Amino acid sequence: MASRNPSTRLIQAFFAWKSVLFIVAAFSPGPGYDTSALIASNPTSSRHVDFHSWPVIDRVSLNFFRWDALYFVKSAQRGYHYEQEWAFSWAYSLLLKTLVKLVSGDESISLQNYVWAGIIVSNACHLVSVVVLHRLSSLVLDRRHSGRVPFVAAMLHIVSPAGMFLSSPYAESLFAALNFTGMLLYAQARITDRPGRKQTVREDALILGAGVLFMLATWIRSNGLLSGILFLFDVVPFVSRLLDRELSLNDIRKLVITCSSGALLGLGSIGPQYVAYQQYCVSQAGPSLRPWCSKTIPSIYTWVQRYYWNVGFLRYWTFSNLPLFLMAGPMLWLLLQTGIDYLRNSSQQPLGPSKTQPRGEGKDINEASTGLPQLALPQLILAITAATNFHVQVINRLSSGYPVWYIATSGWMIARESVAQKTKVFEGSKWICRGLIIYALVQGSLFANFLPPA
Repeated sequence: MASRNPSTRLIQAFFAWKSVLFIVAAFSPGPGYDTSALIASNPTSSRHVDFHSWPVIDRVSLNFFRWDALYFVKSAQRGYHYEQEWAFSWAYSLLLKTLVKLVSGDESISLQNYVWAGIIVSNACHLVSVVVLHRLSSLVLDRRHSGRVPFVAAMLHIVSPAGMFLSSPYAESLFAALNFTGMLLYAQARITDRPGRKQTVREDALILGAGVLFMLATWIRSNGLLSGILFLFDVVPFVSRLLDRELSLNDIRKLVITCSSGALLGLGSIGPQYVAYQQYCVSQAGPSLRPWCSKTIPSIYTWVQRYYWNVGFLRYWTFSNLPLFLMAGPMLWLLLQTGIDYLRNSSQQPLGPSKTQPRGEGKDINEASTGLPQLALPQLILAITAATNFHVQVINRLSSGYPVWYIATSGWMIARESVAQKTKVFEGSKWICRGLIIYALVQGSLFANFLPPA
């Protein structure tokens, strides 16, 4: 049944799930134990009394205005005032500011307007990323799975463990929409590639378009840089031939287009850093000059993460953080397991539909994937760096922007139960799905009450 009007069914499921999350948020009590959001919304001393007379819509919006959303929304309202705010997407806050100003046309805009702008952007982008993931999955899998696996993969993205982060003023939804779309363009260009085949103008445009989208994704979240691994993967085979001067004109064309796309992606990282450098390192001098300005590579983002949040290699590996590693463990395992499986098995499969099995016979991801193993590389690197360098619990929301684990897990879920080995995989994948839903609901309730983890 999934093959009939999948887009309509996905949209219906999307709004049903979002309704559940909004109900969870709406029935969460009060401002929460942390009143930062309430103070930002109403700095007067009577804020707690005034809160009970707020319109319902404003009280509900406060339950989405949590944790990092405070930085995004406040930066959109009044710009960056503090150095540590540069750890949060400059481009995302600028987008919210631009949208609110365009709609209202008024300089004196309440904070709730920015909060609702963020909520609308996040939910709209989440819906876009669901549709794009369905299209991407259909493209990279053979025709026998063009309905079932892509549909389930898109459904898994709807109930992503990112949960409320995909509905609140956070950058995750917009990042996923940009990253998925960039990978879709990349896959459209590379899916029919063969050694010696001449690259078309359309494929040139698709690769450049992917570079632009990955650049925008990196503006939104710094981990967008990981998508550049796709271009590096394409360049590596040309290195030895370049040294031996054995490149054809078509090879040179491919190399130039791929490197140009990688350069565009790099601008996504350099752009915000340049803006910050001009503000802190060029316009200021003397004792007020910030320490990171004198670094060989002056990066405000790296400095802020290290100085204010103690982010760095194995810095998070403390006994007190063990519960957070346990919480992130299932997603880390899923990212690594599905990434390795996809990387190994897709590299062994020919492109296009298989002719050795009857159409419609159940297969898992090992038999459904095509020749784009490189799509798994960003996911694998993300999992490794999250375990060694990040605040590890954020992997539960960062994972929302990477498609391979959705595709692989959905492949496990529709595997034939008649085969003993696959039955275990099938049962395990059902528990994965249940776990995603339960975690998203629990996390949503905690988020709305301003309780960790975040």
